[in-house]
Amino acid sequence: MVSPRPKVARPHRVVGRYQVYAELASGGMATVHLGCLLGPAGFSKLVAIKCLHQEFASEPEFVSMFLDEARLASSINHPNVVASLDVVAEQGELLVVMEYVHGETLAGLLRLARQKSQVTPLAVVVRVLCDALDGLHAAHTASRAGTCLDIVHRDVSPQNIMVGADGNTRVLDFGIAQAALRSQATAAGTIKGKVAYMSPEQVQGRAVDARTDVFAAGVVLWEALTGRRLFFSPDSRDVVDLLLKAPIVAPSTINRAVSPALDQVVFRALQRDVQQRFQSAHEFAEALRDAAEEGSRRDVAAWVTSLAAESLATRLDMLQKLEASAIHTQVAVPLPVVTGSSPYAALPPTQERTESHTQATTSTSISPHPPRSRWRRRAPWLFAGIGVQSAVLVWLLVGRSVPAPLPLSASRPPIAAVALPAPPASVAPPHGPAEEMPVVSADSMPLSPAPSAEVKAANKKPARAASSASHVGAARTAACNPPYRIDASGVRRVKPECL
Repeated sequence: MVSPRPKVARPHRVVGRYQVYAELASGGMATVHLGCLLGPAGFSKLVAIKCLHQEFASEPEFVSMFLDEARLASSINHPNVVASLDVVAEQGELLVVMEYVHGETLAGLLRLARQKSQVTPLAVVVRVLCDALDGLHAAHTASRAGTCLDIVHRDVSPQNIMVGADGNTRVLDFGIAQAALRSQATAAGTIKGKVAYMSPEQVQGRAVDARTDVFAAGVVLWEALTGRRLFFSPDSRDVVDLLLKAPIVAPSTINRAVSPALDQVVFRALQRDVQQRFQSAHEFAEALRDAAEEGSRRDVAAWVTSLAAESLATRLDMLQKLEASAIHTQVAVPLPVVTGSSPYAALPPTQERTESHTQATTSTSISPHPPRSRWRRRAPWLFAGIGVQSAVLVWLLVGRSVPAPLPLSASRPPIAAVALPAPPASVAPPHGPAEEMPVVSADSMPLSPAPSAEVKAANKKPARAASSASHVGAARTAACNPPYRIDASGVRRVKPECL
C-alpha cells in the first residue's frame, strides 16, 4: 500500500531516479509533470510523469490493478500511441512515466480555436482522427506471446489525444483508463469518468470491446467538426439521458464544409447498437479517409504551431532550462557491477576510455581499491619471461657441452674386424657359461691404434679367489657396458678392463 505524503512546494522533487518538475496538465485523477530521467555516465532523458492524486494512490486495489494495466499498456508499440516507459511506487507516490511529446492535447487546441473564432480545417481533423484510430486499433490487436490482450482504452476523449508539433497524433493513458474504471466500478458500484464520451453499453455497465472506443472516437470527431460539445449538461444524469436517448444532429448543419458522406461516417460511428457501428477502429479510419481528404503531417504541424505558439514557446524555454540543469546536476547513481570480460567493465563515468586504459583494465568488477601501477601489473609477466629464457639458455649450454662422435674419414683405409679375446678361464660368468664376445666392426672401433701386448699384460688383473669370482664377473660386466669411453677430444677408447 502506498501511504499518502504531504506535498512540499519546491522547484522540483526527486522520486527514485526521476526528477519531477513543473506541472503541464491536471485532471480529476492525476497531474502530468515535466520530468527528467537521470542515469549513470551523465545520461538524462526528458519524460512526462503522471502523478496520481493521493486519494487514488492510497487504495490498495486500485494500485494493484493500475500496475497490472500499466504492464499491459507497455505491450503496445505504435507511433500513434504514447509509450509507457516505467511505473514508480516510492516515497508515498505512484507515478507513471511516459514518452514526452512536444505539443498540445486536442482538447486544448479546440479550446484555443474557439477562443480565436477559428474553424479547424477538415483535412486536419481527418488526419488527427485517423492517426488516433490507428493507435486505438494497435491497442485492440496488441498481443503477448501470441495471445491477444483485448486492450480497450475506455476513456477516449480530446484530453487523451496528444497532437504533436511534429504533426503526429498519439493516444494517451491506456493503463490508467482501464485500471481506474475497474477500481471505481468495484469500489462504489458506479462509473466515474468522462461520461460525455462513454458508449451506451459502458454507461449501462455491459461488456465492452473495441467498438466502445469507436463510439467515443465518433463523439470526438463530431466535436472536432462542429467546434461544440455533443452530450453536454451541468448535471451528469442529464448527460446520461442525452447519451442514451437524444438524436444525433448532423455535423453539416453546423459546419457547412462537412459533406454528406462525412455525415454518414459520423452517424455510423455513433450508432447506439453495437452491431450497426463500425466493428473496428481500422474500419472507421478507412471510411473516414474515403469520405474526406486527409491532410498531411505538415498541415497538422502548421495548425498546432499557429494555435499554440505561445504555450509551446513557454514550454520550450522550460525544456532548455531543465536540460541545462540536468547537465550540471551531479547524480550519485552507482555503476552496475559487470561480470563479463569487457574492457570497459570498470570505467568510471567521467574517465575517458583510452587505448592504454583499455589494455590495462583486467578486473571484471568494480573494485574499491585504486588501480595498480604499470610496473606492478607487468612484473609477473616480466619475471616469467626471464625464467623461460634462462631455462632455454641452460639447456643449450648443457646440450652442447657433450661433443658428438667424430665421423669416420673417407680417406682412412678400413680396419679389419678384430675378434676380442675371451675372458680368462678362472673368471666365471655371473649367469651361466661364458659366451663369446661379439665381433666389433670397424664402424664401432675407435680411431686410435689397438693397444699392444705389453699394455694388455700390464692391465691384466691377477685372478682372485674362487669365493669372489661371481662378484668380479658382475662388476666387470657392469663396467664394460659399454666397453669403451670417450676422451676429451671425442675419441672412443676401449676400456682396459674389458680387453
